[in-house]
Amino acid sequence: MTKRKSSAKKPDAKTATAIRDALPFFKKGRGKVATSWWNVTPTGKYAADLETGIAYAKAFLPLMTFNAGATELACIVSHMAIAGREPARTVAWRGIDNIALGFLMGIGGSLQSAIACIGLAAVAIKKPEGDLGPKFVKLVESGNALDPMRRSTLFHDPNANIFERQSGASR
Repeated sequence: MTKRKSSAKKPDAKTATAIRDALPFFKKGRGKVATSWWNVTPTGKYAADLETGIAYAKAFLPLMTFNAGATELACIVSHMAIAGREPARTVAWRGIDNIALGFLMGIGGSLQSAIACIGLAAVAIKKPEGDLGPKFVKLVESGNALDPMRRSTLFHDPNANIFERQSGASR
């Protein structure tokens, strides 16, 4: 008997897709079963459920270093809004309106900027002879350090790391 070859590639363990698929609350859809960004079952024990939520947040944070992070944060909250609803009463897949979605994408983008700023500050401290320190101070003093990163995952590589150098990037 010949072993059948699979054409589907396994994602690298360090890609946004691999991290997303490993999240304890993410359930990838198959066929008629929709993808769920918030597939959880609370225990009803307040302290235990809070600890679970904190652990889930910690598991999610590595996604914020990828383009996909801000968008996926918005999807998670949207699915939180529809979790527990009767499927027949849920009109659309999205549980929040587009303004709320944009708000969450902005919050996610600001979190990505904060993560990038921490990395930039660490490099500036580690290599004080370079010009990163003064550039970082200028960025912070301008009030733009936490401006949301604006890389749409619909048009750019969602697996791109926010620490990768982009041609033509102004920051």
